[in-house]
Amino acid sequence: MAEALLEIIIENLGSFLQNQLATYWGVDQQTLNLSSNLTAIRAVLKDAEREQLRKHAVKDWLQKLTDAAYVLDDILDECSIHSTKMHSHDRHTSCLSPLHPMDILFRFHIEKRMKDITQRFHDIHQERLRFELRVGVTEKQAVDDDDDWRQTSSVITEPIFCGRDKDQEKIVKFLLEDASNSEDLSIYPIVGMGGLGKTTLAKQVFNDHEISKHFNLRIWICVSDDFNAKRILQSILEYVNGQNPNLHTLEAMRKKVEEALQSKRYLLVLDDVWNEDQEKWKELKGMLQCARGAKGDAILVTTRLQEVASIMGTHPAYYLKELSGDDSWSLFKHHAFGQNREEIEELVTIGREIVRKCVGSPLAIKTLGSLLRDESEVSQWENLKESEIWKIREENSIMRFLKLSYSNLELSLRRCFSFCAIFPKDFEIDKEDLIHLWMANGFIKSEGNVEVEDVGNKVWKKLYRRSFFQEAKYDKLGMIRSCKMHDLFHDLAQTIMGEECVIIEKGRLTQLPTRVHYVCLNLNGSIDMAAFKKVESLRTFVNFSYRRLVPSTHCLRALRTSFSVLSPLNDLAHLRYLTLCGDLEARLLNSICQLPKLQILKLKDVFDLRLPKKLTILQDLRHIVIDKCDVKEMPQNIGKLRHLRTLSTYVVGSKAGCGLAELHSLKLGGKLRIKGLENVPNEWDVKQANLIGKKDLNILRLSWGGSTNSEGSNVNVKRVLEALQPPSTLKSFMMKGYKGRQLSSWMRNGAVLRDLVEVILLDCDNCEELPPLGKLPQLKRLDVREMKNVKWIDGEWYDGVEKAFPSLKELIVKNLPKLERMLREEGVEMLPRLSQLTIVGVSNLKFPRLPSVDKFYAADIDKGASLMEGVVENMPCLKTLEIERIKELVVLPDQLRGLGSLQELFIESCDDLEYFSDHVLEGLSSLKSLSIY
Repeated sequence: MAEALLEIIIENLGSFLQNQLATYWGVDQQTLNLSSNLTAIRAVLKDAEREQLRKHAVKDWLQKLTDAAYVLDDILDECSIHSTKMHSHDRHTSCLSPLHPMDILFRFHIEKRMKDITQRFHDIHQERLRFELRVGVTEKQAVDDDDDWRQTSSVITEPIFCGRDKDQEKIVKFLLEDASNSEDLSIYPIVGMGGLGKTTLAKQVFNDHEISKHFNLRIWICVSDDFNAKRILQSILEYVNGQNPNLHTLEAMRKKVEEALQSKRYLLVLDDVWNEDQEKWKELKGMLQCARGAKGDAILVTTRLQEVASIMGTHPAYYLKELSGDDSWSLFKHHAFGQNREEIEELVTIGREIVRKCVGSPLAIKTLGSLLRDESEVSQWENLKESEIWKIREENSIMRFLKLSYSNLELSLRRCFSFCAIFPKDFEIDKEDLIHLWMANGFIKSEGNVEVEDVGNKVWKKLYRRSFFQEAKYDKLGMIRSCKMHDLFHDLAQTIMGEECVIIEKGRLTQLPTRVHYVCLNLNGSIDMAAFKKVESLRTFVNFSYRRLVPSTHCLRALRTSFSVLSPLNDLAHLRYLTLCGDLEARLLNSICQLPKLQILKLKDVFDLRLPKKLTILQDLRHIVIDKCDVKEMPQNIGKLRHLRTLSTYVVGSKAGCGLAELHSLKLGGKLRIKGLENVPNEWDVKQANLIGKKDLNILRLSWGGSTNSEGSNVNVKRVLEALQPPSTLKSFMMKGYKGRQLSSWMRNGAVLRDLVEVILLDCDNCEELPPLGKLPQLKRLDVREMKNVKWIDGEWYDGVEKAFPSLKELIVKNLPKLERMLREEGVEMLPRLSQLTIVGVSNLKFPRLPSVDKFYAADIDKGASLMEGVVENMPCLKTLEIERIKELVVLPDQLRGLGSLQELFIESCDDLEYFSDHVLEGLSSLKSLSIY
């Protein structure tokens, strides 16, 4: 972490010099001395990172360096803030003046602090000399000087192979069938995080009896970091011939390999591949293709990196998962108890807890099980259970395997990963929020023309592809929303961070390490806020508890609290990220304008939200996220926030500077909800919104209020809608309260709507038609409510179209009293993938054949008998049926027993229902739940 942090500090120090702030504050010499010392220290950091594992004194030295680096960064940031403040006070001055009255006291203050921190780094620089650290140690050397432990062979060394039988069967089947029938060289990657058993699985496949018979030649090469075509070809020859070929040119080796493989069907295993350079792989692949022995040749690759798999694989990768609970326990039993040892009940209970902590990692299970093999005392097992896996001295193999993954990351990825120690274990980490926290802490920055948020997305993807993140959850639009960290990787992050990061989860907090920089509060117990007073530079405070607490530290870069804070935020001048929830006083909200560095503002669950009028003075703002808040007006001239990338809610107002023209130049993305469209002053203002030019928008919500202008008034609502054409990349669209009779032309244009996954149309009372949604290839969710004049969901003709609504999975139709059919045109096959259907207040709908619907909810329907007949005839795969307030339903029809898949039947407030016969229930062979209210 020290090396990654120092890179940020050196970059910031360079900007401090380049912007002549050092000259202005009279600290040129200190800054130059700092730069010199930091450069010298950076040269030995790789060696120091390696040595700290063996020498505690080096670890202490790195911690001193880290602490000083945070303080220096605070000083540089303070200078930047004060300089910006001076500019805003005297806009007529073209340059800063050291004689400005407001500068004199600050100049004195900063000179003293710079003198102190310069001396501190000088001492750190001098102290490093006694450790004899080497300059210019390479990344590879820093991982481990002795790399022999990483070498593998094809020999099976594991006496027991738990939980991977099905994995082995699938891979063997691929090699014997799919690859065997292929004319091309088949390359099959096995991907998974360190310690999952990829190499062990590859060994089992390599030594499988059927594989041995099928392939004339089997070759095992451990690749590791050194992906070199010449070395790999040499290893192939050594493996085949049993001796070093003593060839010096790549071409000579290629020819020799071609001779060795000629007319032989071979299996080549390339174990532990890290190379992400596509050109290196192309070179080797080209030579292996030239040296092809026979039809059915195959290469099996093991790697931790998805990127390697995508570069090398000719077939989709095989992703290895964690062991199941039962298989994990079987493996642990073998190593902890053996075959003859008695399984004492108390030890078994503790052992199962230990296995749970290993989260399906065979390496961790084997290591910890082996540690306990000769231990019979309950206390020894308890001690191991209570220990963090990383604090167990003997389990060096786990540390090496996971540390190897970390050491192979770029510096920017290392600091982003280790920061994640701030989240509790098994916490669902919001992807967007994580990127915003990285931004606030300065871990990521824009790169040329690439925005900082896009850099953050790339970092997240790289960490996910390397298994540092897992269990990605997708939202309904198909975009990744959140992820988790494997417990072992969480332990790794906590170990790297050490005392820099603290999660407070239980007990009473009375003391914190002075060097803590990142704190997560996740408890509802008591806490002594005086514990924060000795903390030198607290950067991030995340509060998930129900306590309204904010530490009194001015260095914070990120503050997230689940409830409103009690005091204003004036002292938090360094703050970049702020999340507030609950009722917020006007005094508190107005204090937000005293945060000159603020980039991300998130407000949630605020009733009657009144944003500060002076919000637009915060020129660094990039994201304003307003979630579940009742906001009635916006600050004037929001368009002045030229860096704004997210504005989740915008309310059109009648005042000057509150129209849609304010959105014109903003490069907004993500979600945009526009309320108050009834207040649009003129057509020109709407056109100035330039929604079509906002290519990063994913979600658009358009809303008219109760006093909407009707047709014939000064602003025609159809023209307003016409001018609000979104980009064709939009994923979700909602329109509410539109009073026009006809839709805009762009809503009838398939090219504009082509990427839509979700459409919601609410309270459009006068509309007589819906957009031609049935032809949209990506549409998965459709919600239509309160449209009293609509007769068809889609009134288009379907000449030449195979199926209508080809991807729709969920359909909600409420209070469309005139709705008769899904499509105007009859006889068209439709809704092949629909699984959930909700019908409310629609009595005349003629159901089409719905072969995939498994959940159906119906309410407020007059013709109950007709409804049930439609269900029985058209929904053969129904699993859940809910009906509520259905009239004219006296008896459940006998045909209901034909729903052999029905598992749940809910009937509520169906007052006309008198009975249903026993044989109806007897026919529902899959029924598990019956509820009648």
